[in-house]
Parts: sequence; C-alpha cells; structure tokens
Amino acid sequence: LVTLGSVPIAGPAAAAVTSKLPDLAVLAPFSFRIEISPTGRRLLRFSTVIVNIGSGPLRMYGYDENDGVASIGDTLKVRQQIRRSDGTWRVRNTTATMKYAADGHNHFHAVDLQRIKIQNLNHKTLRNSAKTGFCFLDSYVYGSTKPSRYNSANSVCNIAPSKTVPMGISVRWGDIYRSTLAFQWIDITGMPSGDYLIKIIADPPWRTGGRFLESNESNNRGWARIRITKTGVTVISKSARP
Repeated sequence: LVTLGSVPIAGPAAAAVTSKLPDLAVLAPFSFRIEISPTGRRLLRFSTVIVNIGSGPLRMYGYDENDGVASIGDTLKVRQQIRRSDGTWRVRNTTATMKYAADGHNHFHAVDLQRIKIQNLNHKTLRNSAKTGFCFLDSYVYGSTKPSRYNSANSVCNIAPSKTVPMGISVRWGDIYRSTLAFQWIDITGMPSGDYLIKIIADPPWRTGGRFLESNESNNRGWARIRITKTGVTVISKSARP
C-alpha cells in the first residue's frame, strides 16, 4: 500500500491588475468663420473638440515641485493618474507643464497639449493658432451615459484643497473649444483665397507618443480641408469621427 499525502486544491487565480488607459482622439474642426479685428486683421475662427475614447479617464494634476503648494504665477509640473482595474491609481511623472491663463479665463492651462495649424495642400505649415494653453474638462458628451466627473464643480483647473491643480476628461466625454473663445483663431491676414488644411493635434508629438500615456497614439489628429474666399469659408472635406 502507498500512502498518499494530502494534495491542496487550488482556488481561483487572482485576476491580473491592468491599467485602464485613456485614448485621446480629435474631431474635425467646425464652425468656421472669418472675423475682422479692430486693427483690420483677418482672423480665421473655428471650434475644436478633443474626446477620450479609451477605457479609463485622462486624469492629471499640476503641482509645485519646490514646496508642493500651487499658486498663481507658478509654472507647475504635471503628473498623470492612471486608473487600474482594481480601482486603485498609478501615478507617473510627465514633461507637461501648467500655467495660470493670461487670456481672461482666470484658471490654469496645460501648455501646448493641443496644436493647431493651417497648411497648404502640400502639407507645409503656414501659420499656427494663437491659443496654446488648454484647461481639460468634461464639456462635450461623446456617448457617455454617466455624469461628468471633471467640471467646475470639482474645482477643475483651479487650485484644489490639496494645493494641486486637477484636470481631466472622463471616458466618452470630450472638451470643446468654441470659435468664440479668446485666442481660438489663426491670423490669416495677407493669405490669398484658396484651399487650405486645418490640422488639430492632441498631446503632440502624436506619432511617437506625447506627454501622456494612452492606449492608442495614432488617432490624435483631426483635420478639415477648407476653401477661404474674401467673404467666407467652406468645408470641402474632413476627417472621420473617432
């Protein structure tokens, strides 16, 4: 007779913890119009939208690296917060910065996280947008059935009780910048009538990965081919909706 020792019965394997990454994508620009400034400049105005179609939110906060207390006038470093499948958060440093806006909005902006330019049909850049800073928040529903998380009620883009500056875009929400906002234009003074390309890039450089970790870096661009005349703007073609 052979005596067999007790064999433990294995329980269910613990589920692996994964990161629920955001995925920034860009809608084609819209609501084009030409505004003549008081000094006679021709300003091409238009609206843009960045959306988050990933499995997790785009979430970040700005902080002062010297004393940890954010204040107006500081250039803040930025950390990204990545949600895990078990409900916890992973924090990673980025090369992004935040500065207090000088355009009358009275809140902090993330610097250079949306790049807007006008090109000729040979893809040569002719001019860039005047607006370079952006406050990321939930201001445009893009299929979500859940309430917004990142909005003014939660002190987004302002100094929170933690002395940091939070920003973010929830899953299936977006952030819209309407053509009426300050500096939401490209100066086209002196440019001849004709066809041009307007390109919007989120978190540049989008081809090699920007400042924030995403699940897909290949869809961070939206565009429209437009025809500018002396009296107005016509959209000829545009990028597909993400």
